[in-house]
Amino acid sequence: MTTSFCAGCQSHKEESELKACSGCSTVRYCSKECQTEDWKVHKPVCKKLKSDEVWGIKLLCNRDLAALPHSPNSSEPEISRRIEHILLNKNHPVFRQGDLCPTTQAYGFPLLIYSDGIHQRRQTQGSGNQPALCLRMDVENGLAPPHWQIVDPDTCIIARRDYKPLTREAMEACYAFQFMLPSDAYGWPEEDGWAPGREHITRAAFQLFYKKYYRDQNEVGRAQFKPIRRPL
Repeated sequence: MTTSFCAGCQSHKEESELKACSGCSTVRYCSKECQTEDWKVHKPVCKKLKSDEVWGIKLLCNRDLAALPHSPNSSEPEISRRIEHILLNKNHPVFRQGDLCPTTQAYGFPLLIYSDGIHQRRQTQGSGNQPALCLRMDVENGLAPPHWQIVDPDTCIIARRDYKPLTREAMEACYAFQFMLPSDAYGWPEEDGWAPGREHITRAAFQLFYKKYYRDQNEVGRAQFKPIRRPL
């Protein structure tokens, strides 16, 4: 008997125990309760996609972030407001011109990032985007390439190179890991016994961080981070 897993509770189930979402047919659940609990995560991407469509992320620059209605929520980090779902055509420039993020690729999350500011040289005042620089950092030194640091990236588009859907929650956990690397992995002298920064960027290290991030976010009341999603 073929087995799969429930998108709600994430537990392994036999195919006969699962029912597909009637809205998109892309995820399956073992019970109505699991589907209801998962709706907060699934609702934004519950759409029947065409064969040439895929879910990606729009990562807002400072200007676009400032233009959003202000609704403070102490349990949500700022990065969650910067991240928006976006439906992409597989011919979008992110798949043809976007940079592969070296660090995310190293731990098994092949992200492409596309910037009008970088790739089309369209400069707009107030378009800084520190999270984009963080995602674009190189494995060897923990820094974004010089041209990414000099030119404001503006709002960026992010997608998986393997065309798998990209959720807000996965993107947030990924950014949190990237944000931690410059201070905790790089800049510690090897002569004092510290491992080189690149040695911290592994699939195992990311998965440990990913599980803890989901637990921590759920504990502060963010229900969309329960249960822990499967490895990216």
